[in-house]
Amino acid sequence: MARLYVRNGINPDDPDAPVVALLVDPDGPPGERAVAKLSWYGHEGDGAFFLLPTDGWAEHALDGDRLTVAVAAYPFTLEQIGADPAAFPERSPAVPEAALVLRASAAVDPGLYARADAATAVFNARPGLALEQVLAGEDAWPVVLAPPPADEG
Repeated sequence: MARLYVRNGINPDDPDAPVVALLVDPDGPPGERAVAKLSWYGHEGDGAFFLLPTDGWAEHALDGDRLTVAVAAYPFTLEQIGADPAAFPERSPAVPEAALVLRASAAVDPGLYARADAATAVFNARPGLALEQVLAGEDAWPVVLAPPPADEG
């Protein structure tokens, strides 16, 4: 099961800045496996892989102290990482052509979340590994997902 956090100390360039972080199991359910593979399609740079919002993104929704993050990707992107787009029939409310691949929720501090960047850092992590263990690992290169593309209309 994907795990969601809002924490300081994740961004090495600004350790005091809160970051929305999502931990996914690369051997987990289909949605987690697909999200784990997004680094294959991301652009490498500065200790992370960056997925362009023309390929996929993360949608945030805060209800009280409950944050829900949904990862969306276009069918072409899913095909490029070896995932079957038909396995993800739910559509993104932001861009209906895109599939919702994964949704995770957690209770968060709304004040901390309000200060967080709009991007989401996705880390591959086996079940049982704590966020701190993942961050301490040599391979802690996240996939950074931007918010949904802006409406051009």
